[in-house]
Amino acid sequence: MICNSYVEVSEKKYASYESAVERARRIRYDNNSFTDYVPDEEDDLPPYDSAVMGNFDADVEVLIRVMKESEFQKEREEDEKCVERENVKDDFKKALKSEMVKLQVEASGERVFYSRLYPGIQIPAEFEFDESEEKDSFVLPTNACSIKSVMYKMYSEVNWKVLSGDEAMLQSSNLMKLLVACTSLEELYLRSTGWATPIGSKFFEGITDAAPHLGQTLKVLSINEYELSPSTLKVIGKHFPNLTRLDIANCFGRDYWSNSPNYHDHYYGALPYDEPLLECVGDLPDLKRLDLGDDLCFDYELTRNILWDVKKMVERVTLDSDNMPEPFSSWAQKDAARAKALHQIVENASGKYSEGVVKLAKKEL
Repeated sequence: MICNSYVEVSEKKYASYESAVERARRIRYDNNSFTDYVPDEEDDLPPYDSAVMGNFDADVEVLIRVMKESEFQKEREEDEKCVERENVKDDFKKALKSEMVKLQVEASGERVFYSRLYPGIQIPAEFEFDESEEKDSFVLPTNACSIKSVMYKMYSEVNWKVLSGDEAMLQSSNLMKLLVACTSLEELYLRSTGWATPIGSKFFEGITDAAPHLGQTLKVLSINEYELSPSTLKVIGKHFPNLTRLDIANCFGRDYWSNSPNYHDHYYGALPYDEPLLECVGDLPDLKRLDLGDDLCFDYELTRNILWDVKKMVERVTLDSDNMPEPFSSWAQKDAARAKALHQIVENASGKYSEGVVKLAKKEL
């Protein structure tokens, strides 16, 4: 039987080793990955491995082997066991990370926490509303004046004019009614049903015009996954000067580089978000945390030098793929949390962890 990593396994069985070797040579001869292969005339026997040729043009390396069916079956069984072991290890890492994040959220004292990767660990805002699910069921909460945190998910396919800052649409929107009434609001989490939904400077200007108290009360603004233009970034800093956290993860767009009138300047160094980000952060003297996400493009959006400058201005700048809680305050606290997380996996009170994961946790203790 011939095992070829490029075509998997030959269905044909051969009567002798020699006939299988002849077929393996033919496969090698016909395969483009062995184009420059020069066989050893005295010892031209498999395995044939294109990787040892220095074949730099091949996207996929090919290994051709001749083996007995029993050998192949044994190797496949060993491979399956190896995959199973690795899957258990991967599940254990995910379980430990999840338990650690849960303890990290508790230790941070955060009042609100949202996460795509860890939905079971979320701490919801005092008031939540999702336009895409509840549509016309919005009712202004009677305790709006005392609400400290709000999560509002915009139905961007319908209310894109609100997000662009259309004055009439914005002023009559349920979101505006809510923000005007929430005179004590400290944390605002805006989400969208779409991806990279544009949100304009007139939107933020309209909000602070109708609800000027937000310029003083708002401490946390989270608008990750929206698309912010460089000019809109400047407006945020000007209108919400008391922010301690600004979450604009994955909000930068790449179109502003090629379409900018300053194309020549950008080509030689400056990028569209460089000066706006510096100005925004400079207008936020109390800013402790800035979330930029893991999708920054240093060729079209922000230069690395500016990112380094911003890191000197802000206590914590994150480049994570998802919202993460504040880190543990010390290594001792982190080690204690890890031990507690391992015990929670071993106890497996919820029954969600496999026997293999529990065994690995016991070994770590």
